[in-house]
Amino acid sequence: MKKIVKVIVFNLLMILVILALLEGIMYTLVHQPKILKHCPKNIRDSIGYLYAFGERRVIQFTPDCARHDPDLGYTLKPGTCVFSANEFSNRYKVNHQGLRDDEKSLQKPDIIVVGDSYAMGWGVNQEETFAQVLEKKSGLSVLNAAIASYGTAREMIMLGRLETGRLKYLVIQYCENDFDENREFLLKGNRLHTMSQEEYRRYTELNLQPKDYYLGKYLAMKLEKKWKGFRKPKEKKQAVVTDKDDVDLFINAIMNGPVDLSKVQIIVLEALGKDDFDRTFIRRLNERASQGNYPPYIKNMITLDITKIITRDHYYVLDDHWTEEGHEAIGDSLWKIVHSSDRAGGG
Repeated sequence: MKKIVKVIVFNLLMILVILALLEGIMYTLVHQPKILKHCPKNIRDSIGYLYAFGERRVIQFTPDCARHDPDLGYTLKPGTCVFSANEFSNRYKVNHQGLRDDEKSLQKPDIIVVGDSYAMGWGVNQEETFAQVLEKKSGLSVLNAAIASYGTAREMIMLGRLETGRLKYLVIQYCENDFDENREFLLKGNRLHTMSQEEYRRYTELNLQPKDYYLGKYLAMKLEKKWKGFRKPKEKKQAVVTDKDDVDLFINAIMNGPVDLSKVQIIVLEALGKDDFDRTFIRRLNERASQGNYPPYIKNMITLDITKIITRDHYYVLDDHWTEEGHEAIGDSLWKIVHSSDRAGGG
């Protein structure tokens, strides 16, 4: 009997040792991205899940950095704040319009950049965003009007708040997750529906929930994920269907914005995750815009295929955003487009 007890105790101890070892490995990889970078993709993805749901916060629901806006849901909060994560820590200097740029850039800019967290510069310092790279290389006044999680519809509404009298170029950074917002914009008669102040408060509370480490945290997260996979999924509320695809919805949001863009050269790039380089949005946008029955400012838009200029090495390991080098490459490519367009137009 004593022998059986010893065997059981030994096996339990071995299980505890193995579990502790697994927890230690996961903890190390979450907090040491340089090591994670050399791991196989399936491990990177697994650790990325732990980071995204166990560590990561979002700037748009961080009170020091953002505020509710009745027409747009939220903007950044004027002033300064620091936004940090496992792989970066950056200071934000926000102008009175709630944009990550200085007050001077609001005064009749030559170029405006709109987009979401990628263009805003999530993970890089202010002077390292591709908008600032473009400004330095071109010598033109560039306003970075991108805000995390904005879709094309909100970007156009924000554009309506800005001085566009001298605007020559509008750089639009698209992202796959713009689809839902652009679809809702169309279905609601080209009107924007945004969250109330109460909804914004609830999201902020969720974002601020403690994410401190405790012993066994990552094992618990893995078990919870497995358990959810076994459970019968809840029936999702069916979204209202439209026959418009992502390209149609994107063009519709631009054409139904509050700003006359007929004399503005539009440049479009798509922010891709480091494992999403096979997306076809840019190619289909090129085809649709040039062949469709659209006004000249749509037919003549210029697209930038970022898969030609950046690689996986231009992304953070845990956080799926561009590093300083990624922004530099994109800013340089945009400058070449602007320079070429100015020369062709005699500017």
